[in-house]
Amino acid sequence: MAVSKKGLKYNRFGLNKSHKKVGINYWRFFFCAKSKESGLESTFFIEYEMLNPWLSPVEPVLGFKPRIKISEDDLQYALAGTSSALGLESEKMVTPSYVALRIGKLDSSPKHLCEYIPLKNIKFNSKPFEIITGNNKISDNELCGEMLVSYEEHQKHPEYLCDQGIATWNLKYDVIKESVDGYENPTDKWFPIGMHAYFSGIVSFDGVEYEVEPKKSSGYIERFWGKSFPEKWFHLSSSTLSSLISGNTLFNSCFAIHGVFEDKISFLGDFEGTEFSFCPNTMKRTDSAVWNCLEAPELDQDEDKRLHWSVSLSSKIWVIDIDIYCKEKDLYNRILELPEGKRKVLNMVQTATGIGELKLYKRIKNDLEQIEFARITNVLCEFGHTEEADL
Repeated sequence: MAVSKKGLKYNRFGLNKSHKKVGINYWRFFFCAKSKESGLESTFFIEYEMLNPWLSPVEPVLGFKPRIKISEDDLQYALAGTSSALGLESEKMVTPSYVALRIGKLDSSPKHLCEYIPLKNIKFNSKPFEIITGNNKISDNELCGEMLVSYEEHQKHPEYLCDQGIATWNLKYDVIKESVDGYENPTDKWFPIGMHAYFSGIVSFDGVEYEVEPKKSSGYIERFWGKSFPEKWFHLSSSTLSSLISGNTLFNSCFAIHGVFEDKISFLGDFEGTEFSFCPNTMKRTDSAVWNCLEAPELDQDEDKRLHWSVSLSSKIWVIDIDIYCKEKDLYNRILELPEGKRKVLNMVQTATGIGELKLYKRIKNDLEQIEFARITNVLCEFGHTEEADL
């Protein structure tokens, strides 16, 4: 399926006017790949983030640096309590400004790599859409690149907020189901441009080569731009559903849930041709959405601890209940800087090993008729909040 003109326009959208120096422009790509060596499957993500990019176009500026500018001699003066110690100055809080490229994997040993790039080294094309830096490129249908974070670099720069390792990737992608709805206000917009996407190609991560097959890739693509991340972060998405009623795989079903926007979440779904939309700026008074993410009760002493994502949506016509579980040991903890700096971050946990169920009901007068009862796997699950970090 070709992406619509509106989808192409939104995918190419960049921060403009005053937002060039204050804001986020964010592309996220997720896909499954199988190790050629072991046959085991991992979910990968590739992210491209512009954070206050025009504030410092010549060199990347990260917000996390030592709080005190102090030499060994200064330290001795401070410990001795001499008058020279009075001249020591705390380093000022800095506002971050950079373009960040990230690649990571979500499995039993999750990790990710990150490279920070100055804006002046980025080449932009709008027709066709391309963002290129060195050997790294994203476009309307292609992702390719390479990255190395050495042990020495990782030890020297904990402010990079990533792991050490090496990766290369050469991928094509096709959007199967797009949506340009989701959430929008005068300054922010989120939408799953590829609520269902096919990826193909090769990824090499820490020397292990992975093959990406289109119909098994469970691809997902989303876009976000705005002043900052939501204060609370809640996300679920999947295109791997099978009916527990008919036993059939639901090849044309997918959904994405994201928030929290204005104390609400956005839900977009397509279940075998029937589309659903529960979005904060389009929900009617009769629509409602309830959600949560909590630690699940232990059913057995030997059972791994789990997190439970729950969502319940209701309108005049439809009721949708979703329950997703994942093991806590599979969660990957990530930290992303906020545009406002001041050591404020989005502290998020994520995994792509979520499994659960979706129940779809239709209101028939005063009764509920069950339309579908589906099992969901390969669910991308994320939960987090903004906070002040001490790094």
